[in-house]
Amino acid sequence: MIRQHYQALDHISAAATDTITVSDPSRPLKLTPDSPAFDAMTDLRRVHPVSISSSETLDQARTTMIVCGVKLLFVRNSQGNLQGLLTANDLAGERAIKEASSSNRNVPELTVNDVMVKLPDLEFLEFGAVSRAEVGHIIATLRAHNRQHALVVDNRTGNLRVVGLFSSTQIARQMGIPVMDPVKASTFAEIEAAVASA
Repeated sequence: MIRQHYQALDHISAAATDTITVSDPSRPLKLTPDSPAFDAMTDLRRVHPVSISSSETLDQARTTMIVCGVKLLFVRNSQGNLQGLLTANDLAGERAIKEASSSNRNVPELTVNDVMVKLPDLEFLEFGAVSRAEVGHIIATLRAHNRQHALVVDNRTGNLRVVGLFSSTQIARQMGIPVMDPVKASTFAEIEAAVASA
């Protein structure tokens, strides 16, 4: 049933100040380890993840990452369901080199399906736990699992749905740490140094 009567909201006057800033998504919030975890999460309910088909080549995947400025691709089927993830590190990592060697192909000729992390091997953070967490918890989690990224799923409706993404590179940027190359060791070392000095 649709409610027939709605009350008007109160207004706030700008008369008491001469400076009002405007939110700018290109300049994300400055983070500290005590910031709410959601401040560091890419909300996939509002931002569309960059996706790719499992049949595309690694060369095509690399081009997609470069053009879209991302280091992680969601691999989805024709119904839009998640099949796996492909990161920039996967493009020339150990799995790609082994697969190319065993199949007598060059690495760029491999398909996304050959090297992606498939759905059964993915691990997720639960939305409720993230809602109670701080950025320091997310850093500790990424570090403990030696990961650059973490996906957040919401299962409150009974069906798992990916709703968020954490990236160690993005966290480092938001903490004001310059990240030259998102290599696990240096990124986490820099983040941990920033946390320690905070």
